[in-house]
Amino acid sequence: MRLSDIDWAAARITIAQRKTGQVVAVPLLADVGDALADYLLRGRPDSGDDRVFLRARAPHVGFSPDCNLWPVAAKAFKAAGIEPSQGAGRGLRVFRASVATWMLQDGAPLPVISRALGHRGVEAAKHYLAVDEAGVRECCLGFEGIEPAGTHK
Repeated sequence: MRLSDIDWAAARITIAQRKTGQVVAVPLLADVGDALADYLLRGRPDSGDDRVFLRARAPHVGFSPDCNLWPVAAKAFKAAGIEPSQGAGRGLRVFRASVATWMLQDGAPLPVISRALGHRGVEAAKHYLAVDEAGVRECCLGFEGIEPAGTHK
């Protein structure tokens, strides 16, 4: 993300999704804006680089496009005492899945969730529907009219 991606006056961040190349505009929520402003004014190292997030150690440059943040996420999970179960997702995918689940539980439509995650289409986000237990229960049909074999009246 670059400094020019932040539109403070319109309270919006516009970025191009790396995965799909789609341009996405998301609202800059007040608490996020406050945290970003605090980082930019007090935490960000001095640099001529226009990327928002810079390495804390010299050289103070933005992260490369192929920077892998998986080790950062794994370290955070370990520090929190969270051990992934066999076959469970790890790293940033867990965060993406959590965000999708929270959005779904808050009533966000699937196309909104799909766009927020940078999917090319709604199909890629459909597997998140399975975690919405309340929503799945609403789709269940009763057994009225379906008599088990051998119980005809």
